[in-house]
Order: sequence, then C-alpha cells, then structure tokens
Amino acid sequence: MLFSKMLFLGVAMHVIAGSCFAASWKNSHGQIFEADFVRTEGTRVVFRMEGGRLFTVALLDLSPESQSIIRSAANAPIEDLRSNFGRPWPRQASATGSRACKVVSEDAAKSHYIYESPSYRFHSDSRITLDALRNFTTIFESTRAYLAALPLSLMSCETIDSRSRVLIFGESEAYYRSGGPQGSAGCFLSQHRLVLVPMESLGLIKGGTGYSRDVNHKNQVLIHELVHQLTPAAYYSHGSKGWFTEGLAEYVAVTPYNTGYFRPDIHGNAVKQYVTAFGEEGKGGRNLGAELIVPRLRDFMLMDYRRFSGAGANLNYGFGLLLTHYFFHMEGDGRARAITAFLKGLHEGKTGEDALAELLGNGRFEKLEAEIAAAWAKKGITIRFGQ
Repeated sequence: MLFSKMLFLGVAMHVIAGSCFAASWKNSHGQIFEADFVRTEGTRVVFRMEGGRLFTVALLDLSPESQSIIRSAANAPIEDLRSNFGRPWPRQASATGSRACKVVSEDAAKSHYIYESPSYRFHSDSRITLDALRNFTTIFESTRAYLAALPLSLMSCETIDSRSRVLIFGESEAYYRSGGPQGSAGCFLSQHRLVLVPMESLGLIKGGTGYSRDVNHKNQVLIHELVHQLTPAAYYSHGSKGWFTEGLAEYVAVTPYNTGYFRPDIHGNAVKQYVTAFGEEGKGGRNLGAELIVPRLRDFMLMDYRRFSGAGANLNYGFGLLLTHYFFHMEGDGRARAITAFLKGLHEGKTGEDALAELLGNGRFEKLEAEIAAAWAKKGITIRFGQ
C-alpha cells in the first residue's frame, strides 16, 4: 500500500487510507506507543496494534498533541464526557463509596510494604498501622473526589485500569535519594506521574508496631502534591505552568477540610488568612502581609517555572493562589467563564499568550491588573503590580 510520511504536531505519522493511519502516539503520562488509528467511538479512540488486535483509549488519556490529531481525523465530533466545564461550583465534596485501604503485602525482610485503596496504590519502605492507613486513605480519596467535582475538567489524566501510585518513605534521606528535592515535604514526579512523600508529611510518627497517625498534623503538603498528580498534562503548558498549576494546588490545599469533607472557600477568607498570615489555625501560610508588590501580570503568567519556584517562590505561590481564587470566584459574575475559556484553550493546544488571551477578553493586561487589585482590595489585600 502506498503511503507518505510526514511530521504533524511532533508525531511521526504514516497516512494509510481515509481516517486510518499509523503513528507514534503519546498518552497523558508521556508514554509513547505505536498503533493505527481506526476510528472514534463517543469519547474513546479505537486503535489497532500490529497483528490486528483492537483496543480503545479515552481521548483525554492522550497527550494534548495526540488529542489534536485525533480530533482533526475523527469520524464524528467528540464530546469529552469527563469534561465538566460550566457546572456549578460544589459547596461540599467528599468521597462516595468505600475508602478502605487493604494490605496487599508486607515484606519486612525487603522493607517493602504495599497498600491499596479504591483509587491509589501505596508503596512504603516501612509498615503503617491500620488506623493510620484509614486516616490518610480518606484524605487521598476525598481529595480525588473534590478535584472531580470542581468544574475545571481536572480528571482528564485519570488512569483507566490502574491506580495512581504513591511512594512513601520512613526516612527523609530515602525520600531525597529517590528524587525528592532537598528540603521539600513532598513532590510530584511528572515524568512518572508519581507522588513521593515522607511519613512525616503524612502526619505519621514512628512507633513500636509501625508508623501511626499524629492527630495534630495538617495535610496541606500532601493534598497539594495530589492535585499535581491529577492535573491534566495540558495545564502544564507555557502560560499556565506556575501561576495556575501551583495556584490551583494551593487553592485545593487551603480549602477547609474535616474528616473526609472539603468545603470550598467561596468567599476567600481561608485564602486571605493563608496568604497574608499563617492560615486559619496558625499553621502553614505564606505570611506575606496585606500589602503585596508583585511582578507585572503578563510577566508573572509567562514566568519560567524554574524562576517561579526559585528564590521568590513564597510570594509567587501566594500570589498564584490569589489569582486562581479571583478567576474561580471573583471575575465577572462569579461563574468562572474566563478561566473556563482559558482551560478549554489549553485542552485545544493553545499555549503562551494565545492561551492567556482567553483571560483578557477584549482588554489588556493593565485592565486585568486593575480588576484583580480592586477585587482583592475589597477583601483587605493591597496588590501593586510592577516588582
């Protein structure tokens, strides 16, 4: 069969006939696979492996580039059923069904312990007591449920037939050796879609029978990293990675949480306490005060991530939280229309200033700066742009 080879959106592709072509595809985890695209069925994509075997993949489990190719070649319009843009903001969110965590294996000789909840698989180098498992499993499953309820289409990278993986370390040194940044209390390795976390950050303390829970511990760091694990790859594009990805993780982590229930901070009181001081309970918090001098908005939104997370990270994370809260609850009529358009654009492959244009509407960055400053001034926070 005659075919021509071309390069389209960074994917090597061989056009075969009509809408059936072979290509190197990439999924939302960054893994590459070779297959023939056959057709679309609703929100799923049918591929043919070498040898003729057919298999299907959810469109949203592919990378943004692969999604764009499929949409262009689809035999029918594709509606992403897991997209929940436009739905009301939840007033409360919690996991439904079982949150139980079971012991898969405990091998003391190899220091390898495996536990599973409905949506997660935990690998630990130390034993964890059942009480502690119940506690942090509730946090994991409830965080996942909260993200699914937010009308931001955050579950597009949700795995179909496997649990999200978390590596837990008894000692900080083991955590650092496995890729955890020095001085951090938890991290997300995007290339492997793994959350790494030391016991201390889970609120676990060492005892005679294993690690048990510390009832006074706050779980903001853990929740923050779980958000990163379930954030779609498209949202890590230039123009979003940094201010939005970190602002979103901060937003979820700061949301008032109690025993499996998240209650979104629509009015921004918890956000204000966290950014300006040490949080509602005096733990954590950015402690930036009520007067912030921040970079110009365009520069901030396009800031290189290495710089974003560098020396000025405390300010950048705090201001990122103020921005995400503004777009979620303050902008326009409070229906998150601008941020919805922005996120839809990211799903469609827009990046940089093209993506940010959705936040500006017909205005300019200077106008948006004034609107953001005015909105937060009503809450007692002064924002001056131009650092």
